[in-house]
Amino acid sequence: MSSRIDELVVPYDPTPALSRAERWRRLLRRRLVSLGISVILLALIFFWQRDRLTANWAGTVVVYAVVLLAGCAWALFCWIAMRRSRRAAAGAGQGVALRVDRSGIELADRRIGWTQLATLTTAKGSWPSGPLLRAVATDGSQVDLPLEQLQVLPATLDSTVRAYSGGRHGLDLSALDI
Repeated sequence: MSSRIDELVVPYDPTPALSRAERWRRLLRRRLVSLGISVILLALIFFWQRDRLTANWAGTVVVYAVVLLAGCAWALFCWIAMRRSRRAAAGAGQGVALRVDRSGIELADRRIGWTQLATLTTAKGSWPSGPLLRAVATDGSQVDLPLEQLQVLPATLDSTVRAYSGGRHGLDLSALDI
């Protein structure tokens, strides 16, 4: 019994993006709890050592401001990362993300034949999603797809593209060398 592989079909995988958004949500919660504890401790220290701290009012304000601003900055950073991660997870498609066969490549619902494909490469993506798979057609149009949404390794994709295109194309992985 022989089996023939006619195409590589890779569905969208939103799991990494959802996991990252959940991780940032947990980290934000921890940062807010930590900030709350810091505020309580600073208030307790102030009320306990009020006489000593008011003698050097400027130094006390500077120390308190640095501690509180650092905590607020971390919380703000985590909130921004969580929002961006949620947006990336919401942007994950459904169905077939990538299809490679003898006639060409279909990436994010855009079909490009091997003769119309100029380059297939990886590119730096926006934080926090990571690198992109980018197909550029000979007419200059391009299609991008976050690599994290694919359940296939880039090296596997490279060898598959080389095999199905008859050696005319490969996946440029140089953007992943960073």
